Amino acid sequence: MKFTPTLTFEGGRIRPLEATDRDALLVVYQQPELPGQRPLEQPEQLDRMIELSVQMAATQRGMMWAIELGDDASGYQLLGMASAYDWQPSLLKVALRIDGLSALTMANRAAVLCSCIHFMAAKYHLCNFAYAWVQGQSDAIPAMLESIGFRASVIMRDGWRLGQHDYCEQTLYHRILATTDMDTATEANV
Repeated sequence: MKFTPTLTFEGGRIRPLEATDRDALLVVYQQPELPGQRPLEQPEQLDRMIELSVQMAATQRGMMWAIELGDDASGYQLLGMASAYDWQPSLLKVALRIDGLSALTMANRAAVLCSCIHFMAAKYHLCNFAYAWVQGQSDAIPAMLESIGFRASVIMRDGWRLGQHDYCEQTLYHRILATTDMDTATEANV
């Protein structure tokens, strides 16, 4: 049974993780975007993550998608991963995250987030979407988030641990869908 669908956006698609994605994901996680995050050293961890992605979606605890750019004619290249985590179905809430290589532009990231939001709003009636930006990540991320309807809601001073004794700020962004937005998302996916 497939709980994570393949969704298309202009220039690419997001699809469920597969065991064959391990090597491409290893490349992604050799260049971590989050400050303080170390490159992945044990590829076996990706096997477990891919396996858990199915269980997470089946139990509404989260979703993971491979982000691919390209098309059916020329083929696709895996350049990142989109995650929906901290999923709280009873609160209609979920947090989103994108990890990607530098070839994944802010326009691509915005399209991926919009695809995830529209799907989750239509399928699971979620209306509260969050995204955390950590000081030290690309400065273009906050502008990209705001361009698709996210608003900064809180800055957590020393909210992200960098190491044993170092911390940095973390800004939480939220996008709350109105009932009319949810109706539009549902109609678009019928």
